[in-house]
Amino acid sequence: MSLKAIAQELGISITTVSRGLNGYSDVAEHTRQLIMAAAEARGYLPNASARRLKTGRTDAVGLVYPMVTAALYDPNLLDIVASITSAFADFNIDIVMVSDQEHHGHSPYVSLIESGRVDALIVMDVLDEDPRINYLQSRGHKFLSFGRCNTSKPYAWIDFDCEAGSRHAVRYLLERGHQQIAFLGGNDQRAFVNQRKDGFIKEMQAAGIPLPEHYILQFARNRRSGLAAMKEILAYKDRPTAILIDSGMLADGAIMATEQAGLVPGEDISFITYDDLPPDTLSNCQMTSIQLSTSEKKSKQIAAMTLALIQGEKPENLHVLWEPEIVEGNTVKDLRLAF
Repeated sequence: MSLKAIAQELGISITTVSRGLNGYSDVAEHTRQLIMAAAEARGYLPNASARRLKTGRTDAVGLVYPMVTAALYDPNLLDIVASITSAFADFNIDIVMVSDQEHHGHSPYVSLIESGRVDALIVMDVLDEDPRINYLQSRGHKFLSFGRCNTSKPYAWIDFDCEAGSRHAVRYLLERGHQQIAFLGGNDQRAFVNQRKDGFIKEMQAAGIPLPEHYILQFARNRRSGLAAMKEILAYKDRPTAILIDSGMLADGAIMATEQAGLVPGEDISFITYDDLPPDTLSNCQMTSIQLSTSEKKSKQIAAMTLALIQGEKPENLHVLWEPEIVEGNTVKDLRLAF
């Protein structure tokens, strides 16, 4: 089945068929879907080598992620990688996952982009001061940052307003009578980790609520740390009535420690967490959570922005900031109703 046959069947030009199969943005989404369906129904598979020679593109995008043990056990990583891979597959683009860790003084993602094996990179888990972004900017490479960092040079990014998310959560708790509110978060320098903590502190200060130093705890973002941190909190003489937690893995450990102590989450102590508890949690809690959109929605936006970059859109025109929202569960007690 040739491009000509597909074009004749759909009543469109061969050029439109070709551009639709290659994911160009000037082909309407409805038309592209018709083209893809017609091609798939007839088992048509474009010759990758010929297409690359014609377009000058590799039809591959690198996904740069810190390949540390903790990250590989994060269910959010597997979820987002699967969703991103699926979103790009709709445009016949492959995802190449690559570590940002140095090996013999050289980072694999540098080799990947410098050798021209990918058309662009997606940089995950962005740091406040991120050497990866500084390097890519200095070399003029195309990349999309999943998160914002401290740089004055223009770059393409998609992010969630995590500072606003924490501020919303604090207000939510204050409105329900809580004033003794603690924060449990990660202890690394990823930008979103700092934004979540900063939002919590700023909103507590804006409300004029005292914030003891020991009410801010920072640990590695895993279950074991959540368990240890919560045991520490439960031993406080001035135990908080509510805790904002910046990850589902930490929250799962905290819930476990609470239940092991014979306490009921949402009754004896309240919790709000970013995202949900991991799929393999043993808890039956329905967490009140700060949701950052679905993996499918995030991935489609990432794919659209990366394709725009590849097709020549300027980085400074590609900025998306999403507002988180609070989804109510059963882990926040309304203290106003207790009196």
